[in-house]
Amino acid sequence: MKKFDYENSIGFVVYSASKAFQKAFDLELRNKSGITITQSKVIFSLYLHSGLTQRELADKIGVESPTLVPIIDKMEEDGYVERRSDPNDRRIKRIYTTSKTDSLWDSVMECATHLRKISIKDVSEQEIKLALEIVKKITENLIVYLGDSEAIDLKKTKD
Repeated sequence: MKKFDYENSIGFVVYSASKAFQKAFDLELRNKSGITITQSKVIFSLYLHSGLTQRELADKIGVESPTLVPIIDKMEEDGYVERRSDPNDRRIKRIYTTSKTDSLWDSVMECATHLRKISIKDVSEQEIKLALEIVKKITENLIVYLGDSEAIDLKKTKD
């Protein structure tokens, strides 16, 4: 029986690349924008879906709702987000970005652009395109396997 080469498996390689990207992006953001990668995920999600509840936002960025509370508290204290009562149910608080977040967005994009340049050094555009197609297909296969509704969202990003 052939020994499984875990360190060269697609799952391990993709996971390792993802962790390296997250760590490098978090470092860039902290040094140049003064925010964390999790805060950037909050901002990005709110730009796509303004006015989410805390639970909806937690689901979008992949953290537990209680974990998100201190993050939102800090971002609200720093003036990046604000909580507002839902017009139909005052018990529900919805989260919105502020004008201060708009000025932060350019810095976040600069960090992402810088990290992209670092990560694709000595990699051709053709290789990048192929790698993206392959990873998207693998992701789509896994989402279909899991029966997740996000498969539709992934297909939108391919176009």
